[in-house]
Amino acid sequence: MGRPAPPFPYRTRPPQVLLAVGAVLLVSAGATLASAYGGPLVRTAVLALAAVAAAVSVRADRAGLRSSAETFAASAAGLALAGTDIGGAPATGDPLLPIVLVGVFLALQRVSSVPAAWPLAAWASGQVAVLRSLDLVPDVLRTELFLGVSLVGLGIALWARPLVGRLTTATTAPWWAAGALGGSVEAWTAPGLERWVSALLVSAAAAGLLLARLRRSLDVLLGPPRLVPVAVGAVSAVAVTGACSAGGPVAVAVAGFVGVLVAAVAAAELSGWRRGLFLPVALTGGVLLAALSIARLVDGRHWSEIALLLLLTAVPTVWVAALRRDDRPVAAPTAVGCLAGAALLGLPDGWASPAVVAVLLTGLYVLALLTTARLDRDSRRATAVAAATVAAAAVVLLVAEGDRGLVAGHLAGQGAATLVWAWWTGRPGAAPDDDTDATVAWRVGAAQLVLAGWIAAALADLGAVEAYSLPASAGLLLAAGRGLVRDASWPTWGPGLVLAAAPSTVLAVATSDALRGVVVLALAAVAMVAGGRAGVRAPLMVGAGTALVLALGLAVRALPWPVGTALVVGCALLVIGMLRERRPVAGFAARLPELR
Repeated sequence: MGRPAPPFPYRTRPPQVLLAVGAVLLVSAGATLASAYGGPLVRTAVLALAAVAAAVSVRADRAGLRSSAETFAASAAGLALAGTDIGGAPATGDPLLPIVLVGVFLALQRVSSVPAAWPLAAWASGQVAVLRSLDLVPDVLRTELFLGVSLVGLGIALWARPLVGRLTTATTAPWWAAGALGGSVEAWTAPGLERWVSALLVSAAAAGLLLARLRRSLDVLLGPPRLVPVAVGAVSAVAVTGACSAGGPVAVAVAGFVGVLVAAVAAAELSGWRRGLFLPVALTGGVLLAALSIARLVDGRHWSEIALLLLLTAVPTVWVAALRRDDRPVAAPTAVGCLAGAALLGLPDGWASPAVVAVLLTGLYVLALLTTARLDRDSRRATAVAAATVAAAAVVLLVAEGDRGLVAGHLAGQGAATLVWAWWTGRPGAAPDDDTDATVAWRVGAAQLVLAGWIAAALADLGAVEAYSLPASAGLLLAAGRGLVRDASWPTWGPGLVLAAAPSTVLAVATSDALRGVVVLALAAVAMVAGGRAGVRAPLMVGAGTALVLALGLAVRALPWPVGTALVVGCALLVIGMLRERRPVAGFAARLPELR
């Protein structure tokens, strides 16, 4: 195996050192003479010396002396620039002279293609010619001139040898920045067709910069891999949004939709190296185009156009969610949010009342739940959270409107849909994670139905405690979900049954309400029989306890107060005596003679 090449300073040969020092001395001396004396005779002598150096470079190239050809070519270019007025004042003067030099250097490059100095000198002379031509160009065309120069520079960088490409790219950057900034400003402020011309030129210059990303030798100048694609997408989006603003709110809305469509199609279709290069461009440009379009429409209070944009945005988002499983956790909730936003925008625009918008939001909630039932867990979770936000927005809207009847109706419908979703998600054979999601959904749906029941009871002016305790009891039972049939009965059935029985039993005893007492006792008997028949402990025990407490309470209430007091105290002493016999503490463990 051969030894690796040493670093740059150490792989230089002595002849190359001599050539480099000689070239520096020669060009320095020529530039000093031209700047110190500056007469026609001196400049002619310097140009003649440049011609000689060029001739020697051509001869060296034909002789196969690459270092000599390159060094003499660089010396000839330096002397030619110093011998003219370019070296002293590059931005002022007649543009004809640098144009002539461009032609000379390009001709030399055709004759002798080895030296990199010829194309670099031609590029430098061309930039000087452009600088000197600025006063001759109308102000409205200067941005186009900057962008044209940057496109030429990027073209050279793409096709020239690596050294020339890197140096050209470095010197093209100021032109590109000035053109992109000026073009973006013109795209927002210029009249009519000029906006689109500026936007197209800015996009072309951005595309040229993106193509430069494909050349490996330019990586050192273009930064991290995603920097250029993101910058290209952002610059193009700003320019296009400005150009579309001239077409009115509908054009802006369509531009925003195009941005979303570009981002969605790129996310769904691109793969391989194309995905790595073009996806950041499409995502940055598309999202920024949509965001700027929405901001523009909001600033002009064009609510209908924003709603149209959101509706159009939902279409490709649903398409992406259907085709690409990896993007569903983002695409599916985004679609739900877009549809909800379009419905809510009916309020400020006046085409829909709060009741109509609430119906649309609740319908969207039900539709989103039906959709999530077929999704994987990550997508289902994110979409369910978005759907829950939509449902909450519908309820808040109706509460602000003050229509409690509609609030109860929407809560009941949402609760029923939530419970159906929970039942389907936690069906037998589901994964443990699915069962966890179903448990949360059972509780949420139960809470929605309980609130609906309470609001309905309040609207009906029901004063009985059962109008509120029974919906709460049913909510606790529903919150247990499938645990009612597969888990221990006390944690699942117990809380709901106790909440249903306790308030009514206490009131039956305290108020001597005969009808309530009869109903409570009958339901307690039904609970005991049903619990025993089904083999479930909690209904049996709660029913028995309810019947005993009701009977004892009514009996104690019927007795005279002294007898009733003796009965209560006797029962308390019996219980305490039994407990302390089992676990004697302090003096309870001693005999009577042992006490003080």
